[in-house]
Amino acid sequence: MNFQPAIRFWALLWAAVFLFTFSVGGQASPTPPKSNPPAKVKKKSINASRPATAKKKQIVKTRKKTKSAKTAKGKNARRVVKKPKAESVIPLVATVRPAANGDSPIHETVEQEIQYLKNNQRLQPGDDISVQIFDLVENKMLVDINGDKVRNAASLIKPYVMLAVYEQISRQELNETPDISRQVHRMITVSDNQATNTLIRHLGQGDNQQGIVVVNALVRKYGFQQTAVRELIPDGGKTYANRTSAADATLFFKLLYEQKLVNPHYSQKMTDILLKNVHDRIETHQIKQDGVAVADKTGYVRGLNADCGIVYQKNQQGKGHDYVLSIFIENKNRPADGSWGRRKSAVIRYLSDRIYHNLKTCTAKVFNLSLKDNS
Repeated sequence: MNFQPAIRFWALLWAAVFLFTFSVGGQASPTPPKSNPPAKVKKKSINASRPATAKKKQIVKTRKKTKSAKTAKGKNARRVVKKPKAESVIPLVATVRPAANGDSPIHETVEQEIQYLKNNQRLQPGDDISVQIFDLVENKMLVDINGDKVRNAASLIKPYVMLAVYEQISRQELNETPDISRQVHRMITVSDNQATNTLIRHLGQGDNQQGIVVVNALVRKYGFQQTAVRELIPDGGKTYANRTSAADATLFFKLLYEQKLVNPHYSQKMTDILLKNVHDRIETHQIKQDGVAVADKTGYVRGLNADCGIVYQKNQQGKGHDYVLSIFIENKNRPADGSWGRRKSAVIRYLSDRIYHNLKTCTAKVFNLSLKDNS
């Protein structure tokens, strides 16, 4: 019996049934195509009603807003940084830098002090005063009262003689013998007049007038315009011919501070000698108490009392000011009363103390200097 036709029939039937069942069940959960993820389908359905150009405009607009917001934020941030700098933190130099007309708070203060001293007869009729204050840290002239007025030099001619000595030594035109060194120290530290004359003679190779020529040549070289040596110091110290000014004295100590006199080695040597000066007017009790060094030279003759030098006020923390102070008080009537000189020494100390206090304590506020006499 041949069963092959029957088997073929049933096989075809089952294949047909299987194909029908598969096609109906497969459409219930088809595998999503990779090119159409759900998120993108959803995004398209949200923006389906918007044209493509509208979308681009919206994106550009949004970016511009974001950028402008960031820019505005940045500007505000910079403004916040600048504000405290301008309103809350005022540089110290702003309190002491002279204005265009030459005035500054401390300049006004010194003028007020001078008027106070005149009102109280501590500066008398005929007493003419020169004051210069130069800030060595900020390189600014803070006070200039009659700075260019030519004055009797008295012993303030001696720093220029010392300069000439070390200039010649540096040129090997003069030997730095122990005697020369000793004479320089005596001339500056105790203001020895004989030592001054001896050094001038050495500068002229034994000729006094030639020694004076040598000193004056150095004076001109460094630009001291009102300074001139015209004579040796007479017996008794009554020297009235030599000339200088507060401006020249200030310049001398400024150049010394910058180590521009001769060279750094000899500038330091001269500074060390001036620091040992035993006479003091600028170096007040308060300055000594604070341990502040002063390199200065005094000058006194009948009718002239002066002191000029460097006050090393700046401390290790950078507070305070190193400054040059030059004060001359001259009375051409040359009062015979010996107390005149002592009273003017007290005036110089008074002014030095007030100036020191204000440069030490000045802040963003204007100088507030009491006119009460407590010296």
